[in-house]
Amino acid sequence: MAAITLPKPGTKFGPCRSAKCGHTDCEATRRMAAALCIECHKPIGYGVRFFEDEPGKPMHYACWTPGTAA
Repeated sequence: MAAITLPKPGTKFGPCRSAKCGHTDCEATRRMAAALCIECHKPIGYGVRFFEDEPGKPMHYACWTPGTAA
C-alpha cells in the first residue's frame, strides 16, 4: 500500500483557500484532512504521509512505522 499526502489549501493541486468555495473536490480533500488517524486519533492533516488500509480508516504513515519521520 502506498502512502499519500494531501496538498495544502491554496497550493497548485490543493483545495481552494476558502472553505466556502463549494467545490466537491475541495470538500472531499478537507474531509480527508480532518479525518482522525485510527492509531493516534489526531487529524490526518495536509502534507503528511498517510494511507487507508480500509475505507474510512486512515492512519498516519509515522503511526504505522514508529520512529519514522512523517
